Amino acid sequence: MKVISISQKYFQKLEPLVLSRDICNTEGILYFFNYRGKQKLLKKLFLNEGPIFANKLYTIELLDNYREYLPENFCLPDYLLAINGSINGFTIPYKKGVSLTIILKDQNIDFREQIYYLKRIGELLTQLSTIRKYTQLKDIFINDLHDGNFIVDLSNKSITVIDLDSCKIGSNDVFPSKFLAEDSLLKNTPQKYLLNFNGRDGHIIANEQTDLYCYNIMILNYLYGENINSLNIVDFYEYLNYLEYVGIDLRLLHSFESLVINRKNENPELYLETLTRENIFRSKKNVYKKVKKR
Repeated sequence: MKVISISQKYFQKLEPLVLSRDICNTEGILYFFNYRGKQKLLKKLFLNEGPIFANKLYTIELLDNYREYLPENFCLPDYLLAINGSINGFTIPYKKGVSLTIILKDQNIDFREQIYYLKRIGELLTQLSTIRKYTQLKDIFINDLHDGNFIVDLSNKSITVIDLDSCKIGSNDVFPSKFLAEDSLLKNTPQKYLLNFNGRDGHIIANEQTDLYCYNIMILNYLYGENINSLNIVDFYEYLNYLEYVGIDLRLLHSFESLVINRKNENPELYLETLTRENIFRSKKNVYKKVKKR
């Protein structure tokens, strides 16, 4: 992979990208970076040595090597970045748009548009399954799949996947994932999700089941309006019972329940069209809590 070299003095003049408070970025700082007339983002990593950094560089190289097989809406690293001769990060193409996190929380956006974007993610997971089946790339999983890692271009209603330097690809080591934490709902089925015993990396080994887990959690968070992944198992089942009460499609509920039992996780993309304005509104935590008190 090609390397762009700049001086520390030049780097200090770069403008940082200001992220919304709703977006979490724990691995580095993003800067606007113009290279040969093309607008890019520069990600300067907090760690620039040791095994975690080496795994990051290896992941970026694998993404570059398998570029031809990857979906067009993957925002892939294109150059490594050296500051004063030392590799400190990498660049990615700059994508204009709005974080899906913001769109899913915006009450002024029609629910049908929000559902449209959620469905696109389900389609992407189907596409990745096809790539694993029919190309040389047998191991490619988003891993850190959550709404903050998708950018929406409102002009053409397309989605772009970002932060792919934390994906699972080839023989790289697993990275931490927002929804695959030790205290999440998946702890209730330890025999289903494979623990990663390398303490410095992610808690769970990424595979098709974990990507589907994260996708279902995204949808549940959209319905609940908060982090459903922190509920205990009793409260989770009570909420699923409530969703049935407010008219959520049983096929969606079956998909949600699969997350915490020894049954294969599902891609619920085809069932999202069954959601209505009314049952989305009634699914929110504040409405649920009021009904529960009666």
